[in-house]
Amino acid sequence: MKKVLIILLIFTSPLFSQTKECEITVDGTERTYLLHLPETGTLIYNLPLVIVLHGHGGTGKQIMKESGFNKLSDRDRFIAVYPDGLNKAWNDGRARSEKGKLGDDAKFMVQLIDTIYKEYHIETSRVFATGISNGGFFSFYLAYKLSYKFLAIAPVCANIPEYFKDKYTPDEPVSLMLINGTEDPLVKYDGGKIGFKFGKSRGKSISTDETISIFKKITKCGEKPKTEEIPDINPDDECYATKYTYSGGIKNTEVVLIKITNGGHTWPGGNQYLPKKLIGNTCKDFNGADVIWEFFKSRKKRE
Repeated sequence: MKKVLIILLIFTSPLFSQTKECEITVDGTERTYLLHLPETGTLIYNLPLVIVLHGHGGTGKQIMKESGFNKLSDRDRFIAVYPDGLNKAWNDGRARSEKGKLGDDAKFMVQLIDTIYKEYHIETSRVFATGISNGGFFSFYLAYKLSYKFLAIAPVCANIPEYFKDKYTPDEPVSLMLINGTEDPLVKYDGGKIGFKFGKSRGKSISTDETISIFKKITKCGEKPKTEEIPDINPDDECYATKYTYSGGIKNTEVVLIKITNGGHTWPGGNQYLPKKLIGNTCKDFNGADVIWEFFKSRKKRE
């Protein structure tokens, strides 16, 4: 049966990369997502899956264009998926109120992964999540709620919400890469109220340092990190970045922090989508998707 399946996959694989609009029904509600299959003339079988999550007010299409994961998918052969949150938001575990309905997004992710597995037989031990802002917070929630599904996460502009920091104990250790700017006006590096200074609160988060400490405790990584200065190739962006790597965790886990000094609420290497006065600086010294995928790609399966 397995040989028959592989033969069928060979003949049904695309000759070129393709992005498909897809939908599934979760609790009676239609949920949508974009699915990118890598460019290949061979079979699509046993590939990693990277779930890329948009921020509050965004869409899967928007984060697909902004992040640049499709190019990496074609180059290194993994499947990238860009889901849409209900009312352009994710139910990420924060204690807050939202306009409109928020769905059971953890359940959505389970059905999404299972559906893609049935269609393309992904490597279920190598499933990853990344996202910015609300999508970053949701990545943390997935590592907490569905740790058995995810090998690693890479939130951008996010920390663990204060609401469930004391119960943040995943059943399985999950590797983490966290990318935060020290001058992010919406998700403060040192924690506190989430959102603009004079706007409505979107809950509270703990600090970046405390978030890293929690993950070090979960993974049992070493206390002293390897420190690397990321080359400041674009001094005009008014930012510079430092990478801290905590290794030696249980079940092949690792914790990485990329601290962007003077960085704002933006995707590294992305567009300055709003004025600096509102969201801060965009770091142009590295591309977020590149470093995140390198981190995901280097992850070994849990022992």
